[in-house]
Amino acid sequence: MSESIKTSVEFGCSKCGRAIEGAPGETLTCRHCDAETPVPEAGNDLEKCLACGCEHIYRHRDFNQKMGLLLIAVGAGLCFVWPYWPLGVAALIDLVLYVTLPDVGICHRCKAHHRGFDNIGRLPAFDLERHEHYRFEKAKEEGRIASPDAPDLPEPPQKLRPPQ
Repeated sequence: MSESIKTSVEFGCSKCGRAIEGAPGETLTCRHCDAETPVPEAGNDLEKCLACGCEHIYRHRDFNQKMGLLLIAVGAGLCFVWPYWPLGVAALIDLVLYVTLPDVGICHRCKAHHRGFDNIGRLPAFDLERHEHYRFEKAKEEGRIASPDAPDLPEPPQKLRPPQ
């Protein structure tokens, strides 16, 4: 296990939906609604989501995309004062942050973020087909599907398709 990053999981509270974070094996208490959520123990490798038990987890860079866009927007805005170079500096800072920050494992079903596990770098990349499956499943459960007799979705693919 990585010594510099402690294993943790961050997910939405089942009662109020606000983010709670803690280590595997702890009972987490939401600071907004005081709901308690136990988090199961986990080894060094992440095999399934610690929040919902889903086995479909993907790898993503632990990088705040809004901050990256803000950095580029500020660089672009400064181009009106100093031509071109602020945008290049902003893009370089953005690239350095992206390359140096670690990966995070994100659950397709509940969007829980898992940090510090040894195998996060070996998880598959984001899969749009699987994402759409879980998005449609959630909408169906919440009754947001227009047709009451919407078909059941097949299980998401188990293996990635070979490149074409």
